[in-house]
Amino acid sequence: MKNLILASMIFSLACAAACAGVPAKGGAAKAAAFKKYTMDNNYFSCSVPSAWALSRDAEEDAKYSIYEIQLEAPQAGKAGGTIKIAYYAKDSTDFSGFQDFIDSNSKNSFGETKSARETYEPVKKTKLAGRQAFEISREMMQYLHPESKSDESVQLKEKFYVLPAKEGFYVLSFSAEKTAYPANAAVFEKVAKSFKGKP
Repeated sequence: MKNLILASMIFSLACAAACAGVPAKGGAAKAAAFKKYTMDNNYFSCSVPSAWALSRDAEEDAKYSIYEIQLEAPQAGKAGGTIKIAYYAKDSTDFSGFQDFIDSNSKNSFGETKSARETYEPVKKTKLAGRQAFEISREMMQYLHPESKSDESVQLKEKFYVLPAKEGFYVLSFSAEKTAYPANAAVFEKVAKSFKGKP
């Protein structure tokens, strides 16, 4: 499956740039330059930070009906600061709908919201860009090299906005090492507030 969330995040952490460092005076979001990005078929648009590396696999998007971009923070380090914006079309098979996504990402595989490695906050109803949304926040320990015997790990902090749509749903997410998370949280919020998708 294209968007197995944890596997995707682990890969990003192993390969990506981190968001460690001190934000510029006035905050990272104010200091960063932004540009507009529009997904194919006008599935969504948003402002993205120009200095962040943007990647997309159009072939995978079409194959799984999940149209997604990934943004990586420019500084180097162990755990990448990663923003993802994704549209799950109605014929996507990864999740049966937005509630299935929420249920799958607001607790662990045992149905727990707290364990030795994970902490999930209660799902919150909110508004984003003038539309109904749900907020998921969690922290979890992740191994950086799951394919090896290495036990090197980081404590991740993650935030998701899930937005229902008439034909599918949207997910906006930010993940970073817990200690680095505050440095670019404002960048994520600026991206999220600029988001526009289909009703």
